[in-house]
Amino acid sequence: MTSNKILIISIVVSLVSHVFMLSLAGLVDMRGNTIKEEVLTISLKEPPATPDKKPGEEQKEKPLPRHEENTDYPKAKQEETVELASLDMKYVPYLQKIKKKIETIWIYPQSALEREEEGTTVIKFSISKRGSLTANDIISSSGSQFLDEGALDVIRSAAPYDPFPREFDLAQLNIIARFQYKLVEQ
Repeated sequence: MTSNKILIISIVVSLVSHVFMLSLAGLVDMRGNTIKEEVLTISLKEPPATPDKKPGEEQKEKPLPRHEENTDYPKAKQEETVELASLDMKYVPYLQKIKKKIETIWIYPQSALEREEEGTTVIKFSISKRGSLTANDIISSSGSQFLDEGALDVIRSAAPYDPFPREFDLAQLNIIARFQYKLVEQ
Protein backbone atom coordinates (compact mmCIF):
# COMPACT_ATOMS: atom_id res chain seq x y z
CA MET A 1 0.00 0.00 0.00
CA THR A 2 2.82 2.41 0.80
CA SER A 3 4.52 1.81 -2.53
CA ASN A 4 1.23 2.65 -4.31
CA LYS A 5 1.01 5.97 -2.41
CA ILE A 6 4.62 6.78 -3.30
CA LEU A 7 3.96 5.95 -6.96
CA ILE A 8 0.80 8.14 -7.08
CA ILE A 9 2.54 11.03 -5.31
CA SER A 10 5.46 10.77 -7.75
CA ILE A 11 3.11 10.88 -10.74
CA VAL A 12 1.20 13.88 -9.35
CA VAL A 13 4.45 15.75 -8.60
CA SER A 14 5.71 14.94 -12.09
CA LEU A 15 2.50 16.19 -13.72
CA VAL A 16 2.50 19.40 -11.68
CA SER A 17 6.14 20.08 -12.48
CA HIS A 18 5.58 19.42 -16.20
CA VAL A 19 2.56 21.75 -16.34
CA PHE A 20 4.58 24.40 -14.50
CA MET A 21 7.50 24.06 -16.96
CA LEU A 22 5.13 24.25 -19.94
CA SER A 23 3.52 27.38 -18.55
CA LEU A 24 6.96 28.96 -18.16
CA ALA A 25 7.70 28.08 -21.77
CA GLY A 26 4.47 29.82 -22.82
CA LEU A 27 2.81 26.71 -24.19
CA VAL A 28 0.15 26.56 -21.47
CA ASP A 29 -1.48 29.60 -19.86
CA MET A 30 -2.15 28.89 -16.18
CA ARG A 31 -4.76 31.68 -15.94
CA GLY A 32 -7.04 29.86 -18.34
CA ASN A 33 -6.59 32.36 -21.17
CA THR A 34 -6.38 30.96 -24.64
CA ILE A 35 -3.18 31.71 -26.49
CA LYS A 36 -3.90 33.02 -29.99
CA GLU A 37 -1.60 31.84 -32.71
CA GLU A 38 -0.93 33.88 -35.80
CA VAL A 39 -2.31 32.16 -38.83
CA LEU A 40 -0.75 32.59 -42.22
CA THR A 41 -3.24 32.11 -45.02
CA ILE A 42 -2.01 31.49 -48.49
CA SER A 43 -4.37 31.39 -51.42
CA LEU A 44 -3.19 29.02 -54.11
CA LYS A 45 -4.54 29.32 -57.61
CA GLU A 46 -4.65 26.46 -60.03
CA PRO A 47 -2.38 26.88 -63.03
CA PRO A 48 -4.17 27.83 -66.22
CA ALA A 49 -5.38 24.90 -68.25
CA THR A 50 -3.05 23.92 -71.05
CA PRO A 51 -4.41 22.73 -74.35
CA ASP A 52 -4.64 18.96 -74.56
CA LYS A 53 -1.51 17.36 -75.94
CA LYS A 54 -1.67 14.68 -78.53
CA PRO A 55 -0.11 11.43 -77.38
CA GLY A 56 3.63 11.38 -77.91
CA GLU A 57 3.75 15.13 -78.51
CA GLU A 58 5.89 17.15 -76.16
CA GLN A 59 5.31 20.78 -75.42
CA LYS A 60 8.33 23.01 -75.47
CA GLU A 61 8.71 25.23 -72.44
CA LYS A 62 8.94 28.89 -73.23
CA PRO A 63 12.15 30.46 -71.97
CA LEU A 64 11.71 32.95 -69.16
CA PRO A 65 12.19 36.57 -70.19
CA ARG A 66 15.56 37.95 -69.24
CA HIS A 67 15.63 41.02 -67.08
CA GLU A 68 18.38 43.37 -67.96
CA GLU A 69 20.40 44.33 -64.94
CA ASN A 70 20.42 48.04 -64.27
CA THR A 71 24.02 49.13 -63.94
CA ASP A 72 23.09 52.60 -62.68
CA TYR A 73 22.77 51.24 -59.15
CA PRO A 74 24.70 48.56 -57.32
CA LYS A 75 22.74 45.52 -56.10
CA ALA A 76 20.44 47.07 -53.49
CA LYS A 77 19.06 45.67 -50.29
CA GLN A 78 15.32 45.63 -50.11
CA GLU A 79 14.20 48.54 -47.96
CA GLU A 80 14.75 50.77 -44.97
CA THR A 81 12.25 52.65 -42.79
CA VAL A 82 13.02 56.09 -41.35
CA GLU A 83 11.16 59.01 -39.79
CA LEU A 84 10.86 62.13 -41.93
CA ALA A 85 12.51 63.99 -39.04
CA SER A 86 15.36 61.44 -38.80
CA LEU A 87 18.77 62.72 -37.80
CA ASP A 88 20.58 59.82 -39.49
CA MET A 89 23.23 61.66 -41.50
CA LYS A 90 22.92 59.17 -44.36
CA TYR A 91 19.32 60.25 -44.99
CA VAL A 92 19.11 63.87 -43.70
CA PRO A 93 19.80 65.69 -47.02
CA TYR A 94 17.34 63.51 -48.94
CA LEU A 95 14.65 63.76 -46.25
CA GLN A 96 15.05 67.54 -46.07
CA LYS A 97 14.29 67.80 -49.80
CA ILE A 98 11.16 65.68 -49.34
CA LYS A 99 10.05 67.70 -46.31
CA LYS A 100 10.55 70.99 -48.18
CA LYS A 101 8.59 69.71 -51.17
CA ILE A 102 5.72 68.58 -48.94
CA GLU A 103 5.66 71.80 -46.90
CA THR A 104 5.33 73.95 -50.04
CA ILE A 105 2.02 72.30 -50.98
CA TRP A 106 0.64 71.26 -47.58
CA ILE A 107 -2.51 73.17 -46.62
CA TYR A 108 -5.16 72.86 -43.94
CA PRO A 109 -8.10 71.01 -45.51
CA GLN A 110 -10.98 73.47 -45.93
CA SER A 111 -13.64 71.02 -44.66
CA ALA A 112 -11.64 70.39 -41.47
CA LEU A 113 -11.02 74.11 -41.05
CA GLU A 114 -14.76 74.85 -41.26
CA ARG A 115 -15.44 72.20 -38.60
CA GLU A 116 -12.49 73.43 -36.49
CA GLU A 117 -10.97 69.94 -36.44
CA GLU A 118 -7.48 69.43 -35.09
CA GLY A 119 -5.27 66.38 -34.76
CA THR A 120 -2.16 64.54 -35.85
CA THR A 121 -2.10 62.06 -38.71
CA VAL A 122 0.84 59.66 -39.02
CA ILE A 123 1.48 58.40 -42.54
CA LYS A 124 3.88 55.76 -43.82
CA PHE A 125 4.76 56.17 -47.46
CA SER A 126 7.20 54.32 -49.65
CA ILE A 127 9.43 55.63 -52.41
CA SER A 128 11.22 53.50 -55.00
CA LYS A 129 14.86 54.12 -55.84
CA ARG A 130 13.73 56.03 -58.93
CA GLY A 131 11.61 58.38 -56.78
CA SER A 132 8.12 57.11 -57.53
CA LEU A 133 5.57 56.78 -54.75
CA THR A 134 4.84 53.05 -54.33
CA ALA A 135 2.60 53.05 -51.24
CA ASN A 136 0.97 55.36 -48.69
CA ASP A 137 -1.01 54.35 -45.64
CA ILE A 138 -2.35 55.93 -42.47
CA ILE A 139 -0.58 54.48 -39.43
CA SER A 140 -2.38 56.63 -36.87
CA SER A 141 -5.52 58.61 -37.62
CA SER A 142 -6.12 62.15 -36.41
CA GLY A 143 -9.74 61.23 -35.81
CA SER A 144 -10.82 63.38 -38.73
CA GLN A 145 -11.38 61.93 -42.17
CA PHE A 146 -10.66 65.34 -43.71
CA LEU A 147 -7.30 65.74 -41.95
CA ASP A 148 -6.27 62.16 -42.77
CA GLU A 149 -7.22 62.56 -46.44
CA GLY A 150 -5.41 65.92 -46.53
CA ALA A 151 -2.20 64.27 -45.34
CA LEU A 152 -2.50 61.47 -47.89
CA ASP A 153 -3.27 63.98 -50.65
CA VAL A 154 -0.16 66.02 -49.94
CA ILE A 155 2.05 62.90 -50.03
CA ARG A 156 0.53 61.92 -53.39
CA SER A 157 0.69 65.44 -54.80
CA ALA A 158 4.37 65.83 -53.93
CA ALA A 159 5.26 62.71 -55.93
CA PRO A 160 7.39 61.93 -57.79
CA TYR A 161 10.31 62.47 -55.46
CA ASP A 162 14.00 62.64 -56.29
CA PRO A 163 15.74 59.36 -57.14
CA PHE A 164 17.90 57.92 -54.36
CA PRO A 165 21.54 58.85 -54.16
CA ARG A 166 23.88 55.94 -55.01
CA GLU A 167 24.99 55.58 -51.40
CA PHE A 168 21.48 54.59 -50.27
CA ASP A 169 21.87 51.11 -51.78
CA LEU A 170 18.10 50.53 -51.38
CA ALA A 171 15.28 49.35 -53.58
CA GLN A 172 12.68 51.19 -51.44
CA LEU A 173 12.66 53.74 -48.64
CA ASN A 174 9.71 53.79 -46.23
CA ILE A 175 9.17 57.14 -44.55
CA ILE A 176 7.02 57.84 -41.51
CA ALA A 177 5.70 61.39 -41.44
CA ARG A 178 3.61 63.19 -38.83
CA PHE A 179 1.14 65.84 -39.96
CA GLN A 180 0.00 67.96 -37.03
CA TYR A 181 -3.02 70.11 -37.73
CA LYS A 182 -3.51 72.83 -35.11
CA LEU A 183 -5.75 75.86 -35.41
CA VAL A 184 -4.11 79.13 -34.47
CA GLU A 185 -6.30 81.65 -32.66
CA GLN A 186 -6.21 85.15 -34.06
